[in-house]
Amino acid sequence: MISWLASCWQYKCPRCRKSQIFKIPLDVKNPLDMNKNCKECNLDFEPEPGFYYGAMFISYIITAFLFLAVALTLVFYFNWSVNASMSIVILIGILMFLKVLRLSRSIYIHMIVRYDSSF
Repeated sequence: MISWLASCWQYKCPRCRKSQIFKIPLDVKNPLDMNKNCKECNLDFEPEPGFYYGAMFISYIITAFLFLAVALTLVFYFNWSVNASMSIVILIGILMFLKVLRLSRSIYIHMIVRYDSSF
């Protein structure tokens, strides 16, 4: 059994924590391409239309705190200019975009669906 955090990070099914939520390999043209159901426990990964609307808020929280921490560290600890620190924040945002996008969906479904050890 893997932990809740590891299950979110690895995009595992929240109920059985065995199969993948997203299709592999990652298609850059369609990064949110998800499996319809879990192969192990048959959990529907999109229970209703617009289900992942709440994941947008999780994505915002993750990126806001991460970018704020990076920007403040660069400006106040390393004495960088605001423009230079914003350039680094934008670069980090571009590099982490797909990971945060998928991670926020994974966290959201893990918050709604509970683990069931019988699977």
